[in-house]
Amino acid sequence: MESCFIATVIRFSILLEKGKYRKGSTRDGLRAKFETKTYIPTVIIGSTALLFIIQFAVRTFNLADIEENVITVLCFAVFYTMIFVLQEQLVILYCKFRFKSFNFDKRGYLNSEDVAKGRKL
Repeated sequence: MESCFIATVIRFSILLEKGKYRKGSTRDGLRAKFETKTYIPTVIIGSTALLFIIQFAVRTFNLADIEENVITVLCFAVFYTMIFVLQEQLVILYCKFRFKSFNFDKRGYLNSEDVAKGRKL
């Protein structure tokens, strides 16, 4: 388990050094695409439909053991997903605490570097 985490940290640091997460990069576009609210209704409808299909199959074919297997697979899927997402979220959290320019002001805009350094505009 630790080896996956360490490999992911190394991978993330190499990507950071190469500038893959800069504004306008491919990864920036990909993150912007998946972090918006455009996919939320589709995911809700799809997951609800999948839940009903699984419930129907379990009740119709008397598959009581499949519920335990689904929960087990789901737990492992969430765990391994978090291994790959955690590093990026930790770096963003560090930057929000360390640099004021990563935070939003009361109007909803990112703080400028001048405001972050204590200078007035």
